[in-house]
Amino acid sequence: MLLKDQIIGASPAMRRVADQIERAASRDLTILIRGETGTGKELVARAIHAASSRASGPFTSEACGAIPEGLAEAELFGHEAGAFTGARGRRAGMFERASGGTLFMDEVADLGAAMQARLLRVLQEDEVRPLGADETIPVNVRLIVTSRYDLESLARGGTFRRDLLYRLAVVEIHLPPLRDRREDIPLLANHFLEAVAAEEGRSAPLLSEAALDRLLAYEWPGNVRELENAIRVASLFASGDLIGPDAFRLGEHAPRAV
Repeated sequence: MLLKDQIIGASPAMRRVADQIERAASRDLTILIRGETGTGKELVARAIHAASSRASGPFTSEACGAIPEGLAEAELFGHEAGAFTGARGRRAGMFERASGGTLFMDEVADLGAAMQARLLRVLQEDEVRPLGADETIPVNVRLIVTSRYDLESLARGGTFRRDLLYRLAVVEIHLPPLRDRREDIPLLANHFLEAVAAEEGRSAPLLSEAALDRLLAYEWPGNVRELENAIRVASLFASGDLIGPDAFRLGEHAPRAV
């Protein structure tokens, strides 16, 4: 099954995810996508946006862990000229830029306590106050967040606000790790082989039976992202139209000689 030309899987687990995407897209609710690193959480968020009534609006993404703590407020909520050293003009924050569309916040647990409180208020009031501003600005955003962590455990430990968790987890989508849907590996591998071949303007090589057996036996700690990278490297060093098992250096990170 191919969903939005990016989310691939015929396993029961991915059929459930596809159904959840369609249901989530039909309702304008906040969504929490859970899953390990590399399982495709942003692809799911983009699919929801594309199938929703907000599809004509912006899809704006932010990696919470990549925002310097001192700049998080200005980055998310904007700032006025002179709000801090170097703020020469007004700048709209992520919420304002995403208004009318979808704001995707990756790894929301990476936000500090102060920003968690600010985010909760935005969700309650549907408005933001840019840094240095006297007035609030209304925003109309569908928020989709992700986490690879157990947020309930973080809430019990006091590092994530329980009230914010309740606000974020209105709709939940759980993405299974690749090791739990091994029947999708051949579909994904062939998809990536064809994608790499199309980029390079050549026909796609095939995987030998032994190569496929090796892919099926591997645990894939990096999930779909790791599989894509493995296929790209194997395609680069493949000789001929058939890729054998030795083309894959699974779990190895040493550079390969050209």
